[in-house]
Amino acid sequence: MRTGPAARAGSRSRLSTGSELAFIGQCVVAGAAFLATSGMRDDHGLGIDSSVFAAIPLMLLVVVLAAYLHRVLFTLPVMALTRALGNPWWAPLWAAVVAAAYAGWAASAWDLPYGWTALWIAGPGVLPVVAASYARHRSPGWSAMAARVGAATGIALLLCAFGAFLQERTGFGAYEPPRLERSRYAGEWTGGGGAYRLRLDENGEAVAGNLAQVAPTGLWDTCSGSGTWTFEQRRGSGGLFDRTRDRVTLTIDGCGPMRHWQVAGTAERPELFCVLGDPQDLHPRSAVTMHRV
Repeated sequence: MRTGPAARAGSRSRLSTGSELAFIGQCVVAGAAFLATSGMRDDHGLGIDSSVFAAIPLMLLVVVLAAYLHRVLFTLPVMALTRALGNPWWAPLWAAVVAAAYAGWAASAWDLPYGWTALWIAGPGVLPVVAASYARHRSPGWSAMAARVGAATGIALLLCAFGAFLQERTGFGAYEPPRLERSRYAGEWTGGGGAYRLRLDENGEAVAGNLAQVAPTGLWDTCSGSGTWTFEQRRGSGGLFDRTRDRVTLTIDGCGPMRHWQVAGTAERPELFCVLGDPQDLHPRSAVTMHRV
Protein backbone atom coordinates (compact mmCIF):
# COMPACT_ATOMS: atom_id res chain seq x y z
CA MET A 1 0.00 0.00 0.00
CA ARG A 2 1.42 3.37 -1.04
CA THR A 3 1.81 6.15 1.44
CA GLY A 4 3.25 9.64 1.39
CA PRO A 5 3.00 12.43 -1.20
CA ALA A 6 2.63 10.10 -4.20
CA ALA A 7 -0.36 8.34 -2.64
CA ARG A 8 -1.96 11.64 -1.66
CA ALA A 9 -1.44 12.95 -5.21
CA GLY A 10 -3.07 9.83 -6.63
CA SER A 11 -5.98 10.24 -4.22
CA ARG A 12 -6.47 13.83 -5.30
CA SER A 13 -6.37 12.78 -8.93
CA ARG A 14 -9.05 10.13 -8.39
CA LEU A 15 -11.28 12.76 -6.79
CA SER A 16 -11.79 14.36 -10.21
CA THR A 17 -11.42 11.44 -12.63
CA GLY A 18 -12.80 12.41 -16.03
CA SER A 19 -13.81 15.92 -15.02
CA GLU A 20 -11.42 17.49 -17.53
CA LEU A 21 -12.87 15.24 -20.24
CA ALA A 22 -16.39 16.41 -19.41
CA PHE A 23 -15.21 20.03 -19.58
CA ILE A 24 -13.63 19.49 -23.01
CA GLY A 25 -16.69 17.62 -24.26
CA GLN A 26 -19.12 20.34 -23.22
CA CYS A 27 -16.97 23.02 -24.87
CA VAL A 28 -16.87 21.05 -28.14
CA VAL A 29 -20.63 20.50 -28.06
CA ALA A 30 -21.24 24.17 -27.22
CA GLY A 31 -19.19 25.18 -30.27
CA ALA A 32 -21.09 22.73 -32.45
CA ALA A 33 -24.43 24.01 -31.14
CA PHE A 34 -23.33 27.59 -31.88
CA LEU A 35 -22.56 26.64 -35.48
CA ALA A 36 -25.73 24.56 -35.81
CA THR A 37 -27.90 27.53 -34.81
CA SER A 38 -26.12 30.03 -37.07
CA GLY A 39 -29.18 30.32 -39.28
CA MET A 40 -31.19 31.58 -36.30
CA ARG A 41 -28.90 34.60 -35.87
CA ASP A 42 -27.91 37.46 -38.13
CA ASP A 43 -24.41 37.03 -39.55
CA HIS A 44 -24.37 40.66 -40.81
CA GLY A 45 -23.18 39.44 -44.21
CA LEU A 46 -19.99 37.91 -42.83
CA GLY A 47 -20.71 34.24 -42.33
CA ILE A 48 -17.92 32.05 -40.98
CA ASP A 49 -14.47 33.33 -41.90
CA SER A 50 -11.94 30.76 -43.09
CA SER A 51 -9.52 31.95 -40.41
CA VAL A 52 -11.82 30.35 -37.82
CA PHE A 53 -11.05 26.88 -39.17
CA ALA A 54 -7.32 27.61 -39.25
CA ALA A 55 -7.52 28.55 -35.57
CA ILE A 56 -9.25 25.29 -34.50
CA PRO A 57 -6.02 23.54 -33.31
CA LEU A 58 -5.11 26.55 -31.17
CA MET A 59 -8.66 26.76 -29.78
CA LEU A 60 -8.57 23.05 -28.86
CA LEU A 61 -5.26 23.54 -27.06
CA VAL A 62 -6.75 26.44 -25.11
CA VAL A 63 -9.79 24.32 -24.20
CA VAL A 64 -7.57 21.47 -22.96
CA LEU A 65 -5.50 23.84 -20.81
CA ALA A 66 -8.68 25.45 -19.48
CA ALA A 67 -10.07 21.99 -18.65
CA TYR A 68 -7.11 21.09 -16.45
CA LEU A 69 -7.11 24.54 -14.84
CA HIS A 70 -10.82 24.15 -14.12
CA ARG A 71 -10.21 20.74 -12.58
CA VAL A 72 -7.57 22.13 -10.21
CA LEU A 73 -9.43 25.32 -9.25
CA PHE A 74 -13.04 24.11 -9.23
CA THR A 75 -13.68 20.36 -9.37
CA LEU A 76 -10.94 19.25 -6.99
CA PRO A 77 -11.99 21.66 -4.19
CA VAL A 78 -15.65 20.68 -4.63
CA MET A 79 -14.92 16.94 -4.50
CA ALA A 80 -12.50 17.32 -1.59
CA LEU A 81 -15.14 19.16 0.44
CA THR A 82 -17.73 16.53 -0.52
CA ARG A 83 -15.50 13.66 0.58
CA ALA A 84 -14.61 15.42 3.82
CA LEU A 85 -18.30 15.79 4.62
CA GLY A 86 -18.96 12.18 3.62
CA ASN A 87 -22.25 12.92 1.83
CA PRO A 88 -22.30 12.92 -2.01
CA TRP A 89 -25.56 14.87 -2.10
CA TRP A 90 -23.71 17.92 -0.80
CA ALA A 91 -21.65 18.24 -4.02
CA PRO A 92 -24.05 20.80 -5.62
CA LEU A 93 -23.95 22.89 -2.45
CA TRP A 94 -20.15 22.91 -2.31
CA ALA A 95 -20.04 23.70 -6.03
CA ALA A 96 -22.27 26.72 -5.36
CA VAL A 97 -20.06 27.79 -2.45
CA VAL A 98 -16.86 27.56 -4.51
CA ALA A 99 -18.50 29.39 -7.44
CA ALA A 100 -19.77 32.11 -5.10
CA ALA A 101 -16.28 32.58 -3.66
CA TYR A 102 -14.64 32.87 -7.06
CA ALA A 103 -17.42 35.15 -8.32
CA GLY A 104 -16.95 37.46 -5.35
CA TRP A 105 -13.23 37.68 -6.04
CA ALA A 106 -13.70 38.26 -9.80
CA ALA A 107 -16.49 40.81 -9.30
CA SER A 108 -14.39 42.86 -6.89
CA ALA A 109 -11.17 42.58 -8.93
CA TRP A 110 -12.66 43.49 -12.33
CA ASP A 111 -15.88 45.28 -11.34
CA LEU A 112 -18.11 42.61 -12.92
CA PRO A 113 -21.80 42.00 -12.13
CA TYR A 114 -21.83 39.39 -9.37
CA GLY A 115 -24.87 37.38 -10.49
CA TRP A 116 -23.75 36.83 -14.08
CA THR A 117 -20.19 36.15 -12.96
CA ALA A 118 -21.38 33.43 -10.56
CA LEU A 119 -23.47 31.82 -13.32
CA TRP A 120 -20.56 31.87 -15.79
CA ILE A 121 -18.31 30.19 -13.21
CA ALA A 122 -20.85 27.66 -11.93
CA GLY A 123 -22.41 26.78 -15.30
CA PRO A 124 -19.33 25.15 -16.89
CA GLY A 125 -18.69 23.33 -13.61
CA VAL A 126 -21.92 21.31 -13.52
CA LEU A 127 -20.97 18.51 -15.93
CA PRO A 128 -17.36 18.13 -14.67
CA VAL A 129 -18.62 17.78 -11.09
CA VAL A 130 -21.26 15.27 -12.21
CA ALA A 131 -18.57 13.27 -14.05
CA ALA A 132 -16.28 13.33 -11.01
CA SER A 133 -19.13 12.25 -8.72
CA TYR A 134 -19.98 9.38 -11.08
CA ALA A 135 -16.35 8.27 -11.22
CA ARG A 136 -16.07 8.38 -7.45
CA HIS A 137 -19.04 6.07 -6.90
CA ARG A 138 -18.61 3.74 -9.91
CA SER A 139 -14.77 3.71 -9.78
CA PRO A 140 -14.09 3.48 -13.55
CA GLY A 141 -10.56 4.15 -14.78
CA TRP A 142 -9.56 7.16 -16.85
CA SER A 143 -9.86 5.20 -20.12
CA ALA A 144 -13.37 4.01 -19.19
CA MET A 145 -14.40 7.59 -18.40
CA ALA A 146 -12.90 8.71 -21.72
CA ALA A 147 -15.05 6.14 -23.52
CA ARG A 148 -18.21 7.26 -21.71
CA VAL A 149 -17.58 10.99 -22.19
CA GLY A 150 -16.57 10.39 -25.81
CA ALA A 151 -19.77 8.47 -26.51
CA ALA A 152 -21.93 11.16 -24.90
CA THR A 153 -20.08 13.87 -26.82
CA GLY A 154 -20.46 12.00 -30.10
CA ILE A 155 -24.20 11.57 -29.59
CA ALA A 156 -24.55 15.28 -28.78
CA LEU A 157 -22.60 16.22 -31.93
CA LEU A 158 -24.84 14.01 -34.05
CA LEU A 159 -27.89 15.71 -32.55
CA CYS A 160 -26.37 19.12 -33.36
CA ALA A 161 -25.75 18.05 -36.97
CA PHE A 162 -29.27 16.67 -37.28
CA GLY A 163 -30.74 19.82 -35.75
CA ALA A 164 -28.75 22.01 -38.16
CA PHE A 165 -30.01 19.92 -41.09
CA LEU A 166 -33.63 20.23 -39.95
CA GLN A 167 -33.30 23.95 -39.29
CA GLU A 168 -31.83 24.56 -42.74
CA ARG A 169 -34.49 22.41 -44.42
CA THR A 170 -37.52 23.72 -42.56
CA GLY A 171 -36.38 27.27 -41.83
CA PHE A 172 -37.64 26.87 -38.26
CA GLY A 173 -36.59 29.86 -36.17
CA ALA A 174 -34.57 31.31 -39.05
CA TYR A 175 -33.65 34.97 -38.74
CA GLU A 176 -35.48 37.32 -41.07
CA PRO A 177 -34.42 40.96 -41.53
CA PRO A 178 -37.15 43.52 -40.82
CA ARG A 179 -39.26 45.03 -43.61
CA LEU A 180 -39.81 48.71 -42.92
CA GLU A 181 -41.04 51.72 -44.85
CA ARG A 182 -38.52 54.26 -46.12
CA SER A 183 -39.67 56.82 -43.57
CA ARG A 184 -38.49 54.58 -40.73
CA TYR A 185 -34.88 55.07 -41.81
CA ALA A 186 -34.97 58.85 -41.74
CA GLY A 187 -33.38 60.16 -38.56
CA GLU A 188 -30.19 59.88 -36.51
CA TRP A 189 -28.06 56.72 -36.50
CA THR A 190 -25.06 56.00 -34.33
CA GLY A 191 -22.53 53.20 -33.92
CA GLY A 192 -19.24 52.31 -32.32
CA GLY A 193 -20.48 53.45 -28.91
CA GLY A 194 -21.32 56.87 -30.34
CA ALA A 195 -17.98 57.23 -32.14
CA TYR A 196 -19.58 57.64 -35.58
CA ARG A 197 -22.92 59.09 -36.61
CA LEU A 198 -25.15 59.33 -39.64
CA ARG A 199 -28.18 61.56 -40.29
CA LEU A 200 -30.68 60.63 -42.98
CA ASP A 201 -33.19 63.34 -43.91
CA GLU A 202 -36.62 62.72 -45.42
CA ASN A 203 -35.66 64.73 -48.51
CA GLY A 204 -32.85 62.29 -49.36
CA GLU A 205 -29.94 64.25 -47.90
CA ALA A 206 -27.38 62.51 -45.69
CA VAL A 207 -24.73 63.81 -43.30
CA ALA A 208 -21.95 61.55 -41.98
CA GLY A 209 -19.82 62.25 -38.94
CA ASN A 210 -16.65 60.18 -38.39
CA LEU A 211 -18.16 57.30 -40.32
CA ALA A 212 -15.97 54.20 -40.24
CA GLN A 213 -14.40 53.06 -43.48
CA VAL A 214 -11.36 51.19 -44.81
CA ALA A 215 -8.60 53.42 -46.16
CA PRO A 216 -6.69 52.53 -49.38
CA THR A 217 -3.87 51.28 -47.14
CA GLY A 218 -6.21 48.61 -45.75
CA LEU A 219 -6.38 50.23 -42.31
CA TRP A 220 -9.54 51.50 -40.64
CA ASP A 221 -10.26 55.17 -41.11
CA THR A 222 -13.14 57.62 -40.66
CA CYS A 223 -14.72 60.15 -42.95
CA SER A 224 -17.18 63.02 -42.63
CA GLY A 225 -19.24 64.82 -45.22
CA SER A 226 -22.65 65.35 -46.74
CA GLY A 227 -24.39 63.73 -49.66
CA THR A 228 -27.52 61.77 -50.50
CA TRP A 229 -29.17 58.47 -49.67
CA THR A 230 -31.60 56.20 -51.46
CA PHE A 231 -33.71 53.29 -50.25
CA GLU A 232 -33.93 49.96 -52.07
CA GLN A 233 -36.10 47.01 -51.14
CA ARG A 234 -35.32 43.30 -51.19
CA ARG A 235 -31.77 43.01 -52.44
CA GLY A 236 -29.51 39.99 -51.95
CA SER A 237 -27.12 40.41 -49.03
CA GLY A 238 -24.40 37.85 -49.77
CA GLY A 239 -22.58 36.06 -46.98
CA LEU A 240 -23.12 32.54 -45.74
CA PHE A 241 -26.89 33.17 -45.52
CA ASP A 242 -27.84 35.14 -48.62
CA ARG A 243 -30.86 36.80 -47.05
CA THR A 244 -33.02 39.28 -48.95
CA ARG A 245 -32.58 42.62 -47.19
CA ASP A 246 -33.67 46.18 -47.69
CA ARG A 247 -30.77 48.52 -48.34
CA VAL A 248 -29.76 52.14 -47.81
CA THR A 249 -27.29 53.38 -50.43
CA LEU A 250 -25.11 56.35 -49.46
CA THR A 251 -23.22 58.78 -51.67
CA ILE A 252 -21.11 60.91 -49.32
CA ASP A 253 -18.53 63.40 -50.56
CA GLY A 254 -15.17 62.61 -48.99
CA CYS A 255 -16.01 59.00 -48.14
CA GLY A 256 -14.64 56.01 -49.98
CA PRO A 257 -16.41 52.95 -51.42
CA MET A 258 -18.83 52.33 -48.58
CA ARG A 259 -22.08 52.81 -50.40
CA HIS A 260 -24.41 50.03 -49.33
CA TRP A 261 -25.80 49.78 -45.80
CA GLN A 262 -28.04 46.79 -45.30
CA VAL A 263 -30.91 46.34 -42.89
CA ALA A 264 -30.55 44.14 -39.80
CA GLY A 265 -31.90 43.97 -36.26
CA THR A 266 -35.64 43.80 -35.62
CA ALA A 267 -38.67 45.90 -36.50
CA GLU A 268 -38.60 47.34 -32.98
CA ARG A 269 -34.85 48.01 -33.07
CA PRO A 270 -33.67 48.27 -36.68
CA GLU A 271 -29.99 48.36 -37.56
CA LEU A 272 -27.90 49.33 -40.56
CA PHE A 273 -24.63 47.57 -41.28
CA CYS A 274 -21.89 47.74 -43.86
CA VAL A 275 -19.30 45.02 -44.48
CA LEU A 276 -15.81 46.52 -44.75
CA GLY A 277 -13.14 44.68 -46.69
CA ASP A 278 -12.74 42.97 -50.04
CA PRO A 279 -14.61 39.63 -50.28
CA GLN A 280 -11.68 38.30 -52.38
CA ASP A 281 -9.10 39.35 -49.79
CA LEU A 282 -7.68 36.74 -47.43
CA HIS A 283 -7.83 39.16 -44.51
CA PRO A 284 -10.93 38.96 -42.27
CA ARG A 285 -13.72 41.39 -43.04
CA SER A 286 -15.65 43.37 -40.44
CA ALA A 287 -19.19 44.66 -40.18
CA VAL A 288 -19.85 48.20 -38.95
CA THR A 289 -23.27 48.40 -37.31
CA MET A 290 -25.42 51.42 -36.44
CA HIS A 291 -28.77 51.74 -34.71
CA ARG A 292 -31.40 54.44 -34.43
CA VAL A 293 -30.87 57.04 -31.73
